[in-house]
Amino acid sequence: MKKNLICLLFFGIQSITFAQSEDEKAIKKVINNLFDSMQKHDSTMIRACFHFSARMQVIAENRKTGVVEITTQSTIANFVKNIGSLPTSSSIEEKALNSEIKIDGQLATAWTNYEFYRNQKISHCGIDAFQFYKTIDGWKILTLTYNIKKCE
Repeated sequence: MKKNLICLLFFGIQSITFAQSEDEKAIKKVINNLFDSMQKHDSTMIRACFHFSARMQVIAENRKTGVVEITTQSTIANFVKNIGSLPTSSSIEEKALNSEIKIDGQLATAWTNYEFYRNQKISHCGIDAFQFYKTIDGWKILTLTYNIKKCE
């Protein structure tokens, strides 16, 4: 009886760990898909990464005042339009350096260090703070807030 209980407990913990690990992989895949689709200027692929009600905020230094603040609040439709309308000669690439992911049921947060390159030169770096919602179609970005810093 005691061995059965230990086995049941062990396999229960294994399945919980496996489920979280699969969700983490799925969330990282959404982040990578977003960055890949941005690089390709593919508005359809970008839109597929986001929940239909998603919002975006940018925290950066205000050029006029020098104060770090929320400089942009945008809908995903505007973001998709901006990336999709970039000229094909304009190269952009965002690289995720690492991600810390926390999951609780249908809600997840990913904290991702990034570097952003424009025409193969580093433009800026910072943190992407993603909020995810797990839909019947998989994980979708609900909110993306990021900061912009000069890289050293």
